[in-house]
Amino acid sequence: MSNESMKAGRLEAHLKVRHPNNSNLDLEYFKSLKEKFKNRTKLTSLFHAKQAPHTRALEASYEISLLIAKHGKNHTIGEQLIKPAISIFLKTVLQKDDGDIRTMPLSNNTVSNRIDEMGQDVESQLIEKLKLRKFSLQMDESTIRDSEALLLTYVRYIDHEEFQEEMLFCESFETTTTANDIYIKIKHYLDANKIPKENLLACAADGAPAMMGKNTGCLKMMKDENPNMLTVHCVIHRENLVAKKLSPVLNKILQSVIKCVNSIKRNSKSERLFKQFCINQSAEHVRLLLHTEVRWLSSGNCLKRFMELFDQINDFLSDKCEMKLLSTMDGKAFVSYLTDIFEKLGNLNKQLQGANMTLIDAKAKIFGFITALELWKKKFSKRNFSELYWLSKCEITNDAGIVIIDHLNILIRISMTDFAI
Repeated sequence: MSNESMKAGRLEAHLKVRHPNNSNLDLEYFKSLKEKFKNRTKLTSLFHAKQAPHTRALEASYEISLLIAKHGKNHTIGEQLIKPAISIFLKTVLQKDDGDIRTMPLSNNTVSNRIDEMGQDVESQLIEKLKLRKFSLQMDESTIRDSEALLLTYVRYIDHEEFQEEMLFCESFETTTTANDIYIKIKHYLDANKIPKENLLACAADGAPAMMGKNTGCLKMMKDENPNMLTVHCVIHRENLVAKKLSPVLNKILQSVIKCVNSIKRNSKSERLFKQFCINQSAEHVRLLLHTEVRWLSSGNCLKRFMELFDQINDFLSDKCEMKLLSTMDGKAFVSYLTDIFEKLGNLNKQLQGANMTLIDAKAKIFGFITALELWKKKFSKRNFSELYWLSKCEITNDAGIVIIDHLNILIRISMTDFAI
C-alpha cells in the first residue's frame, strides 16, 4: 500500500464507507484484531510443525548410534532392541503413542553410517587442531585375533590451556611390522593430512627393536627427519620389564602355578570337575583365571585366585609334582609373596594410566613405589611381613626370607636404573 493510502483521513473514510458496523468500536477491538492476525497459522509454520518431530528423531538417532559405538555393541541392536524397548516404555508407562519412535532411523546400515560420519567429523576437527598446535605422539603395535597386526597412535596437545588426549588413527599391517612399515604408516598419515612434522614435539613407544632400535628403529627414522623431536621409552612398558625380573627360584614357582592352572583349565571336563569340587567344599570361587604372557597384569589376578582356592587346588591336584612343590612351606610362602608383589605392581600400573598423566607425575609415583620397596626390605629383615597380606599369613623360613629380600633388591636396583627419567 502506498503512503498516500495510509493517511489518517483516507483510513477513516475507508472504515466508515466499507466497514460501517465497526466504525464506532473502541481501540481495544482493533488491537485484538491485530494480535489475531499476527498469531494466525502460516504455511511455513505448518511445514515446521511437521518437520520438528523428524528433526528430533534424527538427533536421537545420532545420540543412540554414539552410545552403541561407545559400548561396542552390534549395530543391529538399535532396530532389534532399542527401538522396541522405547516403544514398550512409551505405551506401557507413559501411555503415549510411539509414532515418532517408528520414524527414527536405527537400521544396521544407518547406525554404521552415523558412526562413520561422526568419526570422520571428530578426526577432521582433530587434524585441524594438530595443524596449528604442538603435540606429542604415543605409538603401540599390537596383534589381535586372527593374527591381525594393528598400529594404534594417540596424541596429546593443549587446547584452551588444558591437556587433551585423543586417538589419532588405527591402521592394520598387510604383512610385516618392521620399523620401516611403521614409519611409512606414520609419515603417510601426517603428509596426507598436511600436519607439519615440526609440530611433533615428542614420540613415545615401547622398547621393541622395531620402535626403539638405536640404528634402524622407527623413532630413529622419525628423529632423523625431525631432529628436535624427543623420543621416550613408555613408562608403563618399562614397569612391565621390571616386573618380569624374577630369580630362578621365584620363576620356577610362577611356572608351577601356571602349569597347575592349565592342568585344570586344559579341557572342559577337568574344569567342570574342579567347579563341582569347589561347590562341594563351599569355596568362595569355583573357577581359576588364566595368565597370558602378553597381558602381564593377568599374572596378579591369576595368582590371587590361586591363593584364594589354594586348599581346594592342593586337594584336587595332590598327585601332581608341581603342586607338591607349591604345598611345601617355602613353596606356599613364595606363591604368597608373588601374589602380593604382583598386586602391588598392578596397582602401580593403574596409577600410571589415565588422562593427563605426565612424566613428572609418573616419576613421583614410581619413586614412591621404590621407597615402599626399601621400607619393606627393612621390615622383612626384622621378620615383619605385615605389609604384604598373603605373605603375612605364612610361616617364613630363613631361606625363604633371603630369596624374598634378594628379589626386592633386584626390583629396587632395576627400577632405579630403568626409571631414571
